[in-house]
Amino acid sequence: MTSEIFDVGSSENEIWEELRIRNELEPIMSHAQYLSVIDEIIAEKIDFGEIHPDDDVQSIIDNLARRYDDLGL
Repeated sequence: MTSEIFDVGSSENEIWEELRIRNELEPIMSHAQYLSVIDEIIAEKIDFGEIHPDDDVQSIIDNLARRYDDLGL
């Protein structure tokens, strides 16, 4: 049995791209909604095994939270 190695940096980039796409489809109207969408995407990625719950999920959330202004809202 091999253990999978998850690249948190690439996970963060994938979540960022998904945030951008979701914002285009359904505009994010507030910082609170932005944080909620981050949580939703991360939960989906954990459910699908794309992110392991033992990964540094909080760092991903913190890094993405700081990028709110990058969406140009």
